[in-house]
Amino acid sequence: MARISLLVAIAVGLVVAVPASAAEQGRIASHCSASGDVCYGIFKGSAGQYRFKLTTAAKYFSRYRICVRPVGQSATCKSFPVKKTGANWGGTVVWQQNFPLRGPRTYVVTWKLGARRLGPSLRFTLPAPA
Repeated sequence: MARISLLVAIAVGLVVAVPASAAEQGRIASHCSASGDVCYGIFKGSAGQYRFKLTTAAKYFSRYRICVRPVGQSATCKSFPVKKTGANWGGTVVWQQNFPLRGPRTYVVTWKLGARRLGPSLRFTLPAPA
């Protein structure tokens, strides 16, 4: 019972902490599991870099996959390690450094554990140059 209370407290902390830091980092889209112990999102930095972030309350798994699919094309999937990030676990992946740029369009991003999705896919749109 004490373990469940501890997990709930950590989850509440994550849910409270994610919006504040996300607002600072240009959150485009995000999702947290019902328990709040696994969260992920798409963020756009001031330099125009898109970052895919994963945060977990504990080290539930050692690797995860991110699949990026430009609408109308096939997906590219890559595996990334889960690392200690402050009080939590997770990782940050820079899209431009890890996935092919297929021009201005909508991209669908899916976080996976093996072949199973961690939750719903998220989307972002790369606008055409001005």
